[in-house]
Amino acid sequence: MKLRTLVLLQSVYCLLGITYNGVSQYLVTMGGRPLTPTPPVLGITVMMVYGLFLIPGYRRAVITYRTLMGIAVIVLGYGGVVTHIINVLSIPAFYRSLAAWAVAVVINLFGLALNVIAVSGKFE
Repeated sequence: MKLRTLVLLQSVYCLLGITYNGVSQYLVTMGGRPLTPTPPVLGITVMMVYGLFLIPGYRRAVITYRTLMGIAVIVLGYGGVVTHIINVLSIPAFYRSLAAWAVAVVINLFGLALNVIAVSGKFE
């Protein structure tokens, strides 16, 4: 995979994460429950910081990019995948629905896979 394609797909992941958390924030603003136990504004902020992590990839600063993706693997892999799995197994009521949980996990697995590709240097 070309670096440009990888960073573009990671940008899609970033936008999906911001959109998902934006919908969650909208539901809270309308007096409803969020989609997940993650505070939506925190989720949006994390995804915006992740978006900044992509800038070195766009600029072909590969060492910096791969280092930042290593951080993303740890933070988003744990917070976006592991935590959601632990939460749904222990207290499924934390989630607005099983579908809301599944979408969160799928989005984050997509991002995690891309981040692992970046860290491992499996791009041209």
